[in-house]
Amino acid sequence: MSVFLVVVGSLLLLIFLIYKYLERKIRYHRPDHFPKKGQVPLVEAAGKKVVVCVGDSITHGNVSVNYVDMLERWLSEPYFFYNAGVNSDLSYTLLERLDEIIATKPDYVTLLIGTNDVNATMSKAALNSYYQFKKIAKNVTPDFEGYQRNYTEIVRRLTTETNAQIALISLPIMGEDLQNEANAKADRYSAFIKQTAEREKLTYLPVRERMKAFLEQHPKKLQYTYDDTLKLVYMSVVKHEILGQDWDKICLSYGMDLSQDNLHFNTRGAAMIASLVESWLKKS
Repeated sequence: MSVFLVVVGSLLLLIFLIYKYLERKIRYHRPDHFPKKGQVPLVEAAGKKVVVCVGDSITHGNVSVNYVDMLERWLSEPYFFYNAGVNSDLSYTLLERLDEIIATKPDYVTLLIGTNDVNATMSKAALNSYYQFKKIAKNVTPDFEGYQRNYTEIVRRLTTETNAQIALISLPIMGEDLQNEANAKADRYSAFIKQTAEREKLTYLPVRERMKAFLEQHPKKLQYTYDDTLKLVYMSVVKHEILGQDWDKICLSYGMDLSQDNLHFNTRGAAMIASLVESWLKKS
């Protein structure tokens, strides 16, 4: 019995240590060239056009393929990229850190926020995870109206407090079943983003539309539903960080074409975002 208890105790300790390792790596990690409070202009940015990519984990890019890294490889000159993505951010938390983004004095800004706003409405477990990570106050219940207010204020501040050219990006697909409730909601949120771009005379980048068109052209029977999202997120992170598998391999093992966990993207999905941003920057 004592040997059994030692083995069980060792396994529990190992699981706890893995959890803390992953929590530190994901929850507290910040991307390279992340805009920080009080940060002086970075030497590397001198003489270059400053691009700030603003968003959540899709932009942060450490639980998926990083589209900002793609842009840096494709457009190293004459641009300098700040990655202002934070894992699990909603429009509420993005509002709280706009000062740091504005302080970079950007020439260009891309805004991709809202996936977590939608996801927080999908289940009690998802909502509680945002409370747990202090992404929203306990007295806040995310909804479409709240998102509209936050997004409008974010755009107002970016347009009035910077001289940047701004591109608003529609929400990527949320799972590869385009008929699920999350995608129906994301359609509505993205329609609002497009309306905002038209009203403010800003560029609109149709990432959602491009991803939906791809999936419609490549229909398949899916192994997982949107209800499996939290499980897929955890499984994917463990496979990547502990087992060393790349995101494309993980995505393929789940029978997905673009997203390994319904929220984050493989090389093909990330490239769809990056290519639209690249085209916009070149035209601008």
